[in-house]
Amino acid sequence: MSDSKIESSDEYILVAEDSPPNRTILVLLLKKLGFKVFECEDGQVAWQMLDQHRDKNVIAIISDIMMPKVDGMELLRRVRADAKYSSHPFVFVTAVSERDYIYEAKNLNAAGYLLKPVTYQRVAQKIKEIFPTKKLPSIAS
Repeated sequence: MSDSKIESSDEYILVAEDSPPNRTILVLLLKKLGFKVFECEDGQVAWQMLDQHRDKNVIAIISDIMMPKVDGMELLRRVRADAKYSSHPFVFVTAVSERDYIYEAKNLNAAGYLLKPVTYQRVAQKIKEIFPTKKLPSIAS
């Protein structure tokens, strides 16, 4: 009865991205890969969403770094301090490549970066890196 393209129909990825076009593209790509998605316009909303949906199977977080209210680094700090989410893969999607951000992200055990512009190939490759045993749908490139 599952309409999912991956092993479990209840695996969610939370996306925090303040740019509506970038968020829409990322959400569509993740849905093509078979995931359900919680989408948020900034880190503050993302944190509230994680807290409200503790009963859902959120398996990863993908976040922009530069966002209003709560930025991606602060969101990552909060995630790492929370017992439920502390070991969840956290990926930054960003155009930022400054050393200070990369260093801090590595210290907080980020699972890496997706550089903008995001593409199906980049997203699929990153998902394969963080979930090497997950069966993803094959979609013609």
